[in-house]
Amino acid sequence: MKVLWFSLSPGLSDGYLNNNYEGIGWIKSLEKNIQNKVDLSIAFYHHKKVAPFKLGATTYYPIEMYRNGNLTKIQRRLLNAIETEHDIQLLLEVIKEVKPDLIHIHGTEGAFGLVQKYNDIPTVVSIQGTITVYQYKFFSKISWFDVMKYSKLKNILFSRTFIHVYKLFKKMAAREQDIYRNSNHFIGRTAWDRRVTKVLAPSARYYHNDEILRNGFYTNKWSFKPAAKLQLFTTIWGNIYKGLETLLDCASLLDNINLDYEWHVAGIRLNDEIVQIASKGNKHPVSANIKFGGMISEQKLIEGLLHSHIYIATSHIENSPNSLCEALILGVPCIATNAGGTGSLMEDNKEGILIQDGDPYAMAGAIMELQDNYDKAIGFGAKACERALLRHDQEKITNDLLSIYRTILEKPHTFSPLTFTDAEKKKVIAANN
Repeated sequence: MKVLWFSLSPGLSDGYLNNNYEGIGWIKSLEKNIQNKVDLSIAFYHHKKVAPFKLGATTYYPIEMYRNGNLTKIQRRLLNAIETEHDIQLLLEVIKEVKPDLIHIHGTEGAFGLVQKYNDIPTVVSIQGTITVYQYKFFSKISWFDVMKYSKLKNILFSRTFIHVYKLFKKMAAREQDIYRNSNHFIGRTAWDRRVTKVLAPSARYYHNDEILRNGFYTNKWSFKPAAKLQLFTTIWGNIYKGLETLLDCASLLDNINLDYEWHVAGIRLNDEIVQIASKGNKHPVSANIKFGGMISEQKLIEGLLHSHIYIATSHIENSPNSLCEALILGVPCIATNAGGTGSLMEDNKEGILIQDGDPYAMAGAIMELQDNYDKAIGFGAKACERALLRHDQEKITNDLLSIYRTILEKPHTFSPLTFTDAEKKKVIAANN
């Protein structure tokens, strides 16, 4: 079976390309498990032109993201532009060269899914997040006014503020809906993404397939470690809808009741713009008890989680955040906002505590509740770990994915999509720019 992946991640070629990026680790893990079971090729965007190459059992097809270098990059940023007709042609050229039996597109956020409109090769799309829904939760607490008031001047001048990101999201959402309309097969993993798919692509087939986590999270297990202060831990990215302002408000409440704690935050630094916007917009200074760690390695992340007492997921919208899954599989007691698909990962008051997103009082109260009855917290963590080990079982996930591939190839489930003339195709692509 010849399979072509389109992904935002270069997979296991990351080190070869000198990226060494810690994110999108599940793509690497899945590739490692499946590359000897199919004839696998991976196409992905890269910042410079690199010829196709092979490493191990996988063939890689880097697609130059900015064909005119920094000029294209600056132009797209200033105009809030997404991929052009030329970019779509590059994707189609990869398909023509690989000649796959099946195409697997990882994510609906990018342009990859548009290739389905121009070829009839069986294709399945994995849902990562759904921009169409994310845009509704984008300014959940931090307002446009706060963004403009507290953004750095250079980011305003060079179209780098979160308002510009939001405008880009709106264009991506329109393109994403086009992808949903033209897709026959989706892979998801939560009740949330299944329901969203039912609305955006009612004629498509939906398959459940969970994600493989990074290896280190399978070989470590959390156990209670006494400490002078309560150790809290959160992994958060620098996006405005990730709930940083809720974290800061919660910390302020904990300070007011004189709770003795340290809150370690991985993924962002104290001087990152999102911290400045969130703290100034909330009129609360950043608590001295919050320790920002920035981007950290997998090993340091595992060490931080193993030494924590409670993991807290703060986001306003998610599908199945890997950061929460990683804490759950280690057995760390968890508190999470009941946002998007998180309710599919953790049963409330049995495997952890789910709270309303954007509610710092409920968050602070949940922290106090677990601290006051820590035996219950340990029990939550143990039950969550038990289910997470089953959910993220590498062999089962790999076999399930292969089964999905075979099902699609045996029964393509094609419906009658809209047909386009060449002129209409160009018009559709241009409308997404």
